Amino acid sequence: MTKMTYVSALESVLSAEFEMTAEVREKLEALKVSLEKRAQYKGSGKPTKAQREAMAFREMVLETLYTFEEPVQCGEVAKALGESGQKVSAALRILGQEGKVVKTVGAKKVSLFAPAEPAVATEEEEG
Repeated sequence: MTKMTYVSALESVLSAEFEMTAEVREKLEALKVSLEKRAQYKGSGKPTKAQREAMAFREMVLETLYTFEEPVQCGEVAKALGESGQKVSAALRILGQEGKVVKTVGAKKVSLFAPAEPAVATEEEEG
């Protein structure tokens, strides 16, 4: 069985053999076009404001991890950033999926996080 989409539902209504006013037909056809356009661009194009903010936050989390000498718990990163553990945990999970953070299990089965790659020193730091 094929999943019914909004577009296919509108197509069914528009092709049905019953009376509908020209105004209703016009509105339904406009809605169908709008849904088709949205589906066409879904997942492409530039990120939304919320997505850009989330990416920037993940970069802050990663930068904060570089300030620790050893792998740390999520709560330590959250405390350093002044953010909730939940928000930092979500960022760490995504960073792990991207291969930027390594998660290990420490004593008492505590999750510890560290950057996947060592920090790159800038020319300013070297000289």
